[in-house]
Amino acid sequence: MEIDETEFMSGTVSQLVEAISATPVDPGSDGRPTFVSTSPDWWGGNRTFGGMVVAQALHAATRTVPPGLDVHSLHGYFLRPSSPGSESTHRVERVRDGRSFTTREVVTEVAGKVVFRMTCQFCAQEEGDEYQLPIGPGTPPPDSIPGFEAPFPFDIRELGATARRADGTFLSTRRCWFRTRERLPDDPALHACVLAYFSDMTGAAFRPNSLGTWGTHTDASLDHTLWFHRPTRADEWSIFDLQALVNAGGRATIRATMHTDGGLLHLSMAQELLIRKLEVPIAFHAPPWSEQERRRLVDGDHGETGEGAGDGTA
Repeated sequence: MEIDETEFMSGTVSQLVEAISATPVDPGSDGRPTFVSTSPDWWGGNRTFGGMVVAQALHAATRTVPPGLDVHSLHGYFLRPSSPGSESTHRVERVRDGRSFTTREVVTEVAGKVVFRMTCQFCAQEEGDEYQLPIGPGTPPPDSIPGFEAPFPFDIRELGATARRADGTFLSTRRCWFRTRERLPDDPALHACVLAYFSDMTGAAFRPNSLGTWGTHTDASLDHTLWFHRPTRADEWSIFDLQALVNAGGRATIRATMHTDGGLLHLSMAQELLIRKLEVPIAFHAPPWSEQERRRLVDGDHGETGEGAGDGTA
């Protein structure tokens, strides 16, 4: 089988916003707030990109919380794949509306079958102690890294993995600067949803033994967890730093952080994925940002090198 991933995501920024946005419909018999969204047909293969699933469910949840509350965490499980171009129905459960925290559960269905379940919490911003881990030392600024031109909603500047250490491990298995190519509306909930979408663009970072290769494995997200530390604009530069923790039992566990170009840590991610090596590799044309990453690996260009590369990320 041959998959052409050059059209992995050929939408515009406005099409991305439209696809993420959840539209209210009449509630079901249980009275739960209900929303629908349609996944675009942007992806090769027969599975909708997991980041789109997360972003749509999160946007549905944001439609049910009072003004002035920002999402601070979400925890979701992918139960079944859905097809690109399919319509999703999101049923939102108002679990609790507290004085400090508001909790929602979202069940996403496609064609009557549950494909995703998520719990998320919202809170008002508070003043408190400040502490964070910094961006890795020696990380070049985004304007010094070449990008690529494509009908694609994100401007991505790939730094690649850090150098392989003496014990065979990597401190970071993917690093990239990113932002949307156009300005987004001034809606904090929308920016959080776009960041949630991008948080699943992990490339091959969860497969350290086959970085930069495509079509050799079946890769599928099992769960996805995000913590939003500060409201941040998705149309301004953030650096996405990913670290593969372990591959075992046919699964991978990965973590990541996002910092602004001013150094503020605004998002953390953790994810588990299924990884199975294919007996017969698939002819696979990688998306342009992944091809950039592969070339850096082949050329041995990792930005900064050495044990300190990427220190300070969680």
